[in-house]
Amino acid sequence: MRKHRPSSGPSPSLPELRQDVQLHRGPHAQGRQVWLVYDPVRHRYFQISHRAFRLLSIWKPQPVQAFCKYASDLLVPPVNEAEVNELSAFIVSSNLAVDGPGGSAIAFAMQQKAVRQSLIWRIIHNYLFFKIALFKPHRFLVSTMPLVAPLYTRGAALVVLFASILGGYFASRQWEEFVATFLDFLSFEGALAYAMTLVVIKALHELGHAYTATRYGLRVNTMGVAFIVMMPLPYTDVTDAWRLGSRRQKMAINAAGLVVELCLAGLTAFLWVFLPDGPLRSAAFVTTSVSLVMGLMVNLNPLMRFDGYHLLADAWNVPNLQARSSALAVWRLREWLFGLGRPPPERFAPLQHTLLIIYAVSVFIYRQFVFIAIALTVYHMFFKVLGVILFGIEILWFILLPVLREFKEWWRVKDNILATRRGRVTLALLGVFVALFVVPWRGDVDFQAVATARSEFVVFAPRPAQVVEVHLDEQAQVSKGDRLMALQAPDMERDLRKARLQLALIRLRLQRIAGDPRELPERVVLNGELARAEEALAGLEKEKARLVILSPMDGIVRDVDVDLMAGEWIDPVSPVTRIVARGAPIARGYLDEDLLFRIGVGSAATFIPEDPLLPSLSGAVEQVVHTGARTIEWRYLSSVYGGAVASDATPRGDLQPRSGKHLVSVKLDAPEIAQVMRGTLHIAGKKESFATSVWRQILRVLVREAGA
Repeated sequence: MRKHRPSSGPSPSLPELRQDVQLHRGPHAQGRQVWLVYDPVRHRYFQISHRAFRLLSIWKPQPVQAFCKYASDLLVPPVNEAEVNELSAFIVSSNLAVDGPGGSAIAFAMQQKAVRQSLIWRIIHNYLFFKIALFKPHRFLVSTMPLVAPLYTRGAALVVLFASILGGYFASRQWEEFVATFLDFLSFEGALAYAMTLVVIKALHELGHAYTATRYGLRVNTMGVAFIVMMPLPYTDVTDAWRLGSRRQKMAINAAGLVVELCLAGLTAFLWVFLPDGPLRSAAFVTTSVSLVMGLMVNLNPLMRFDGYHLLADAWNVPNLQARSSALAVWRLREWLFGLGRPPPERFAPLQHTLLIIYAVSVFIYRQFVFIAIALTVYHMFFKVLGVILFGIEILWFILLPVLREFKEWWRVKDNILATRRGRVTLALLGVFVALFVVPWRGDVDFQAVATARSEFVVFAPRPAQVVEVHLDEQAQVSKGDRLMALQAPDMERDLRKARLQLALIRLRLQRIAGDPRELPERVVLNGELARAEEALAGLEKEKARLVILSPMDGIVRDVDVDLMAGEWIDPVSPVTRIVARGAPIARGYLDEDLLFRIGVGSAATFIPEDPLLPSLSGAVEQVVHTGARTIEWRYLSSVYGGAVASDATPRGDLQPRSGKHLVSVKLDAPEIAQVMRGTLHIAGKKESFATSVWRQILRVLVREAGA
């Protein structure tokens, strides 16, 4: 390949403009005339300035200097090489030239190579949105236009408006019946009816656009089906609306589909009111509901590129609204952060300037939710592994890449940013934020816990009984087997007397028949009754022995009922007292699974009671149960009883955690505690950055979902 030295030889020639490229006068925008370049091969319009339009009108494939001299003789002010080179680059990049600069096709070859290199990304990206052109409707639209023309008259509009108002009024009078009709379609047949109705309504919607464009003398090149996240929707190519100089006509074309749907909703609401119950009335209801939902909630939404967006763009007279408002918002963000002092990409009136920035911010926020919804939809549409991969690609493509591109631009102009005071302050704050995100400064692990004695025994009465003796003093030390209290139960004494009397009678009968062999069978029966009577008596005596309550272990008496005295009656449900073991208390809590690796046996810990008047207790981790807890043993910690551990009660009365929880026990440095305390455990764990925590959680989800 020959290399041309810029210092010698003639300057390269300008690219030759294709013969089929057309130049048109466009509409007015921002108070000035707009000019258009039309590429008939790709059916695409480019908006240019009047200066560029005049240069393209006299464009010649000759050296830059020669063309500048030629154009300067015809135009005022004189033409310079910079604007000619800029226009030449636009012609080449937009594929409007016959060949590349200087007769070389290298530029086009490089473009094609770039397209081939990004083919896989185009497939990954475009499977969410692509179009299939089905037919060219221009001839059909022109031939049937006389049949549709009466619908554009004032009389037709008044009839539809009157019927819609009347239908809406009467439907509101029967609103409960109208809404209740929806429940009749919550079935497969109802869903099928809605789907078929949606197809018909969207076809009429697109015909509304097409006929309105034809009415204004435009050519509708194609109609077909667009797939948005694999959902088919009809579309109409009305790109020629760029040629219209009347903004009112462009708005009429963009609003035509929405008007068709609202008219259908009004007319079918009118029919629903007067039709008898049956298939026709059901069809009228379905058409009304689908038209209203699609018309008002979807097509009128200006934050997505549907009819509402194009209507807003025409109303504000800002073509390519999203891109231009986004550029303005990005400029405002950079100025607010860095104070670069650069001029805005475009100048608008103050009110419109503010509205465009608000619109761009609204679109950005709305799109984040839409993109996440798209990613989740893609994830659930495919098998697990592919779903996870596509989910990650969508998040990267739609959410992360725009942010990375903006950071890349900041890096490109870093010298300008560092030259301003505001830029240095912003970068310093950004550095602090990044440090907080990536530096491992988080060490403590906090979770709710209860502090109790290492072991304790709650004393209950074995049955409803009357107190005879009480040997319970608050904080008294007792040993295992010490007598705590004695009870009596009159009904038990009665049962004992009855059992003893019955046993005595059986024994007496046995003595009387001991020497008579004829009564031997009766003796066998009486021996069986004797054994049962002795067993019943032994059980009653054992139950009576339980009325004398002994201490089950060495410990300290706590929480004695102050009203407990001889002669009082007590029930088996209310606790009488607690026997608390001597020695260091223990705090127990349930830790999340993803934090378990940060602590271990021996880690320093502090227990902070919920009661601010109680002192904090230090200690060390004594046990970490790596097996997930199936039930919550300490009810104080369950959300069912006001605790922090999210859990649910089972029919058997158990408390099951909703997520992975692990029991952690901490030995506290205290001789004893007077009562059960709920509080917070702070355990010194391994330090970890927030970024590491997020990344580990992402990996856990990916591994779990990929292997599901």
